[in-house]
Amino acid sequence: MFMSRVSACHFPLPTAQRPLRAPLDRVEPYPGVGAVWARSTQRHVGDPVFRVEALVVHIAQRSSTDDAMALMQAGRASWHWIIPAPSEAQHGQFIWSAAPESRAARHLPARLVHPAIADGRARLNHATLSVLLAGDPARPGAAPSRWQSDMLALLVRHVWARYPALATVICRSEIDPETPASALDWGALRQRATGAAPADLPPLVARATPLALLDKPGRAEPALRAN
Repeated sequence: MFMSRVSACHFPLPTAQRPLRAPLDRVEPYPGVGAVWARSTQRHVGDPVFRVEALVVHIAQRSSTDDAMALMQAGRASWHWIIPAPSEAQHGQFIWSAAPESRAARHLPARLVHPAIADGRARLNHATLSVLLAGDPARPGAAPSRWQSDMLALLVRHVWARYPALATVICRSEIDPETPASALDWGALRQRATGAAPADLPPLVARATPLALLDKPGRAEPALRAN
């Protein structure tokens, strides 16, 4: 039976507080990463949108972005996003997009399970998205920086708004007993991710007709017919 060792390292995402929109502008694709997708990611088993139930947070003890991308290049692991460490030039500027969201990243061993994800079944890579907070080889075990934590909170809100079944944010140490607990302040992360007031919609976006008023469509013109 699974027993959580660090129960504070995950939190639910309340459906009633799901943001309508949460853009994430400071993202750049890692140069050339598309060439390694075939060997470092997998085709989703099931629906790549409605089956995604959790965001798994990996916090490196000492591995840098270069170390992580070397593993991805070798086809041994992958993550959807990487948040640069304080010692890296990109820290404070943007986060990396690594694996495509339409593919399952190889970020967890297939044998691992957790009761809060996929009804306790294995193969969690197919029910989760993943983000790695890169570490500093010169400062092993150091807590993530405030900027890394802030970007993680923005990422949580971004995927929460876009994935209807996403209901959990969880640290790898909660799933994998061999992973050391991190020094990330999970209470502060939860407050920044779920305690923020919903952002007002931009004026032109707010002028869109509410979906609730569009539930009785008329006859579709030929160019719009799907059957």
